Amino acid sequence: LLRRSEFDLVTDIHNRFSLETHLDARIEEARANAGIFGLLYIDLDKFKQVNDIYSHRIGDLYLQEVARRMKQQLRSHDLLARLGGDEFAVLLPMVRNRSGVEEIAQRLEHSFHLPFDLEGHTLQGSASIGIALYPENGATKDSLLNAADAAMYAVKNRKKQAEDETVAPASRPTLVSS
Repeated sequence: LLRRSEFDLVTDIHNRFSLETHLDARIEEARANAGIFGLLYIDLDKFKQVNDIYSHRIGDLYLQEVARRMKQQLRSHDLLARLGGDEFAVLLPMVRNRSGVEEIAQRLEHSFHLPFDLEGHTLQGSASIGIALYPENGATKDSLLNAADAAMYAVKNRKKQAEDETVAPASRPTLVSS
């Protein structure tokens, strides 16, 4: 029962409850020692399409493989959690600065570069990752989660704008000068 209360049933990584418990403890420790730590908020891009096109079973297998790949990119003291659906978070308790957090975020992004082969289906995945640093971006659990979530949505919006810009020029009229 304890394991079920702290770990996600699909991916077998920490769940939201477990992340929040560890985040509270890390905030208290950092507050007492004037420390810093990082928090990443990760949202899988276009995950709904995986479930809609391939089935929820393939969606679950995809989530499991995503979790496995991301865990391989993390250090032993980092905590990966599934918050629900296609959202994940990583608590990075031992960082020196923002660039250290950014380097880990880049490693996580790279874990999506190879295609996912799932029961005869090949999927190309990607994720949007937001970064928050304690105490720079928040001093409470909620403010840190909100800051990392907002940063993730900013990344997702930039990706969407870039995607729209690559599609839009073809639909625009071409100007011809005489």
